[in-house]
Amino acid sequence: MTPRVVVIGAGVVGAAVADELAARGWTDVTVLEQGALPLPGGSSSHAPGLVFQTNPSKTMAGFATYTVEKLVDLGVFAQVGGLEVATTPARLADLRRRHGWATSWGVPSRLVDADECAALHPLLGAGRVLGGFHTPTDGLADAPRAVEAQLARASGRGARVLGGHRVLSVLSAHGRVTGVRTDRGDVPADVVVSATGFWGPRTGALVGLTIPLLPMAHLYARTTPLPGFAGGGPILRHQDRDLYFRAHGAQLGIGSYSHRPMPVDLDDLGTDGMPSVLPFTPEDFAASWADARDLLPALAGAGIESGFNGIFSFTPDGMPLVGEHPDLRGFWVAEAVWVTHSCGVGRALARWLVDGEPGVDLHECDLNRFEEAQLAPSYVATRSAQSFVEVYDVLHPLDPPAQPRPLRVSPFHPRQVELGAVFLEAAGWERPHWYAANEGLPEVRRVPARDAWAARHWSPIAGAEALVTRERVALYDMTPLKRIEVSGPGALALLQRLTTNDLDKPPGRVTYTLMLEPSGGVRSDLTVARLGERRFQVAPTATSTSTGCAARPATTSTSRTSPAARAASGCGGRGPATCSRP
Repeated sequence: MTPRVVVIGAGVVGAAVADELAARGWTDVTVLEQGALPLPGGSSSHAPGLVFQTNPSKTMAGFATYTVEKLVDLGVFAQVGGLEVATTPARLADLRRRHGWATSWGVPSRLVDADECAALHPLLGAGRVLGGFHTPTDGLADAPRAVEAQLARASGRGARVLGGHRVLSVLSAHGRVTGVRTDRGDVPADVVVSATGFWGPRTGALVGLTIPLLPMAHLYARTTPLPGFAGGGPILRHQDRDLYFRAHGAQLGIGSYSHRPMPVDLDDLGTDGMPSVLPFTPEDFAASWADARDLLPALAGAGIESGFNGIFSFTPDGMPLVGEHPDLRGFWVAEAVWVTHSCGVGRALARWLVDGEPGVDLHECDLNRFEEAQLAPSYVATRSAQSFVEVYDVLHPLDPPAQPRPLRVSPFHPRQVELGAVFLEAAGWERPHWYAANEGLPEVRRVPARDAWAARHWSPIAGAEALVTRERVALYDMTPLKRIEVSGPGALALLQRLTTNDLDKPPGRVTYTLMLEPSGGVRSDLTVARLGERRFQVAPTATSTSTGCAARPATTSTSRTSPAARAASGCGGRGPATCSRP
């Protein structure tokens, strides 16, 4: 007998989760949707459906590629190709980087010149762009049909899909879920998956869980029919003006991210009809309409026939939220996932539940990746709004968010400022990446120069500090690094089972080791200090842990930890520069 699963939400993510679970033999699945089926009114009901696979994150690109493959197989995907164009040298350079990512992740692509861009898209004026990036396997997902197809396949394997069931509470006992209570009765469950999209914060509140996402309204318009245009051509992105385009027969659909952030208060939304569709605001679209006509001359005689402001989910770092409640076993989350990555996330979560691991590296998407200070409503609102503003910007992986800062500082922060520390930010901490006081180090002359992109948020001083750490002595402030205490009669046995090295050493010894997945893959590397017979301090390695080196000719202690080794590369900042949106 397989576990009883309740999936809350019958959008494209909930449908994918149900389908993937049922395909793996977990057929006791009930999908609950508060709205009326088949179009309950969430984001999937109005999603424009553009799927661009290329992403600096290998995980996100893999999610998108699987989504394309699955939806093509289901017959709900038009593989018309994707074209991203550049009108500035900075964007053209970024498209070259995108081509490199696509090549690395196995996404077919090529760089094309201005003439070929015009040849690929029937509305693109010659001489309007500098060049482009073409991905022939990208295209258009029919989101409503994708939902129906996956739910139908899950139902064929035994799953139930119930519309008009509003979840009022999540039932639990002894620290794990036992079911859900709806306005039409209770449904028992061993596993509950929240896939409620922009309603996620409200669903999380049922179990005392902060879901750090902000519902935002986003402009989408359709033109009047264009003479001589019958559709065709690839989906198009003009990211220099925060625009994307797709055909609707003889009309053109235009989406814009160039308008002001428009957060949505869930208390202002109903649950009937199409709560995710708000009235169009022409004043917010005026500049985008001018930019669209500048790029596509065929729009000169056209007008806007219709439009709406559709609600989508944005997180502080622009990435999805996937994982289990830290304090309530069996309550899982798959939120802030767009159509582009929906099937990939559904498969990863199903694998995680059935096999015990997701099969891909999910640290960028982990529900629990945010520190407590980063879960404050003001923080989530500020950073998520910035994610909207920057969705099409050319972002460097180390570009530090501007606000709210400083959020967390070390006790040594005043002294670091005196030494001329250059701070980036990660996990809310202000972290020195190099010190101006070290510009006179002789090692600076040994550090190779970098090009303009690689040198952003970097200095040869950082390389010199790494050399000093390796060859002489250096002092590091380790305050921002995570420390976990593992104690009790079973502490040693637990750590021995989870890791690769032998930790049965006398108190006072420190051991470097790996923590593995059940299948043997590496989950993380750890530094474990044995403080007593039954007490250990575990230091996990984070993805952004550079703390800067206060390297001085007269320093008195050394650091041989991984942050020191990474000082030369200056890791830290915002992490992957993502563009996961249409």
